[in-house]
Amino acid sequence: MLVDLASMGKIATVLPTSVGSQYEDVLFRPEHRREGWADEDLFALVDSLLVPAVRVQSAFSDRPSLQDAGDELVLEAAIAGQADIVTFNVRDFQPASRFGVRVFKPSEALKLYQGGLSHGEE
Repeated sequence: MLVDLASMGKIATVLPTSVGSQYEDVLFRPEHRREGWADEDLFALVDSLLVPAVRVQSAFSDRPSLQDAGDELVLEAAIAGQADIVTFNVRDFQPASRFGVRVFKPSEALKLYQGGLSHGEE
């Protein structure tokens, strides 16, 4: 649902080019590939997320803040884009709060989005 909302431009995504490459790497892993999805389907999914994304340049690097270097890129994009992080990996992003970045599980973010719509936002 969140991917659909992002690809339709209903919610904004923020990303540096390096994170786009990381999306591709993760989506193309056999354990994340949905049954029946061809490479073309995955490229289309990545494009649907990347095309509407707001591109940001990280102005600084406060590494190491997180254990995973890939997560550092996500945190830097959130800081530069003044955005929240939506991830299943909430625990590893706990240090993000010191930069004013909020971290949500996808289900929590979806509830927040739907709560905003119930107040007349679209």
